[in-house]
Amino acid sequence: MKKLILSISLLSCLQIVAAAGNPPTRHSVRLGWGDMLFETLAFHASAPGTFDSASLPAGFRSTGTFGHGYTGHIFADYMYSFTDVVSAGVQTDFEGIFWKKGVRDASGTLVGEPTKVNNYNLCILPSVRFTYFRSEWVDIYSGLSIGLLMAFDNQKQFELAPAFNLNLVGVKVGKGQWSGTAEIGLLNALKGANDVYMFASRLFSVGVNYTW
Repeated sequence: MKKLILSISLLSCLQIVAAAGNPPTRHSVRLGWGDMLFETLAFHASAPGTFDSASLPAGFRSTGTFGHGYTGHIFADYMYSFTDVVSAGVQTDFEGIFWKKGVRDASGTLVGEPTKVNNYNLCILPSVRFTYFRSEWVDIYSGLSIGLLMAFDNQKQFELAPAFNLNLVGVKVGKGQWSGTAEIGLLNALKGANDVYMFASRLFSVGVNYTW
């Protein structure tokens, strides 16, 4: 039964693609911004310690992080429309996460200068998009992107990880060459349960689109 349902679904998709006509425009470029909910939850200031300074040795020290900053996801993409349903291209997504790491004494006072930590993630994502509703002013689409994340920081560390973005639903609003987009999606990059760079990140994003 499952095989029959899968076969019918695949056949329906193929029929939709085969029946698709020529798109009104072939080329599309976009610049956008998305949230960093996962990163703000994963990277945040250390909870301040509560100590009884009278019971601690004179040389007591504790290390913590503070002063966090986030760029949000800054992304750009190019898409080529093969039909009015199917388009493909590539997307780049960049984000920065910044904080300071310092040592405090028993009274909570910083000891010495804090260390600045700057982390960056760059994703290169080949993408495919399916536009299943078109009108004069509104298009609705979904898509999938699979590629590579490059993680690096100011401590000269560099790592690679598989990355993928599931665009659950996107809406393009506009008439003519310029339009705006809004998407709900899930951007992920991980090598395993213990090596998670982002999970369900960029839940919501907006962008400006130009087509020709």
